[in-house]
Amino acid sequence: MSRIRMNRGIGAVLLALALSGCAVAGAPVQGSATSGAITPIPSASLASEPPALSEFEQQLPLSGSFVSQASDTTGTARIERRADGSVWVTLEGFRTGDASDLRLYLKTDPLLQDSNGHWGSSESGFEIASIDPTAPTQEIEVPGAWTMPAIRTLTVMNYVPPDFPAFGSAALG
Repeated sequence: MSRIRMNRGIGAVLLALALSGCAVAGAPVQGSATSGAITPIPSASLASEPPALSEFEQQLPLSGSFVSQASDTTGTARIERRADGSVWVTLEGFRTGDASDLRLYLKTDPLLQDSNGHWGSSESGFEIASIDPTAPTQEIEVPGAWTMPAIRTLTVMNYVPPDFPAFGSAALG
């Protein structure tokens, strides 16, 4: 019981100090007793540098138009960093083949066209999320953007073994 009264007493004292404008430990201030003005002093330990951006985040914003690979794929992709620091992919005018498990990948290799006119990029990449093949506009958050290397391609893959075909890709720039 005495512990509860003690906590209430401390809380009341801190509230009174806060309301009166007095400083509390941990918040350095400067001023004089005669001026009555109290000015906070910025503390180096309280102010921290923003975290460094990954190579991927430094590229933003990125955009590109889809080219067809294993299926007719159209639309555009835009990747942007939002005010809260999160990174999002926006697909607009998107259309691709019907598949039960379409997934979006970010890849470090560029999208290249071979001598037969087929588009391709590396097989590996960073899986972002499953996507809806019927939704023309979609917004997908990019998990782990703060750790990614430079990205050059966005690919829609049909996640069906054994081939895992790329339905379409967008070169990003």
